[in-house]
Amino acid sequence: MTGTEQSRAIVRRYFDTMAALDWDAFGAVLAEDVVYELPQTAERIVGRERLVRFNREYPGDWRLSVSRLIVDRESAAGSMNFTVGEEEMVGLVYLELAGGLIVRVTDFWPEAYEAPAGREHLTEHGVGGVDRLSRPGAS
Repeated sequence: MTGTEQSRAIVRRYFDTMAALDWDAFGAVLAEDVVYELPQTAERIVGRERLVRFNREYPGDWRLSVSRLIVDRESAAGSMNFTVGEEEMVGLVYLELAGGLIVRVTDFWPEAYEAPAGREHLTEHGVGGVDRLSRPGAS
């Protein structure tokens, strides 16, 4: 197995174990001193135990599915559809790997917003895609 294939397997286990809510297996792919960052809220969690607990205690009945995943030897980028109850969100995640474990996770949770006026002649409105981003007021 090449380094990229090994990294891809680790990243898939990260998402698969999170989706299965299998917190022991999830923790097994994280470095002891993993760093998890949420730039939009300026939060940082340091350490495997705290990151596992953060996910275990996340409120609501949530589910995720990976919609895109790009992996090389030492990093990965992906997007996921995340559902909490009736609310749908898209999460963007960047992962860094070292020594066969995930050492850094950076999550972005963008919110839908109305397109600025003046570019309607160039764009199509209501385009769907792989990522399911809920739009307020959309039917």
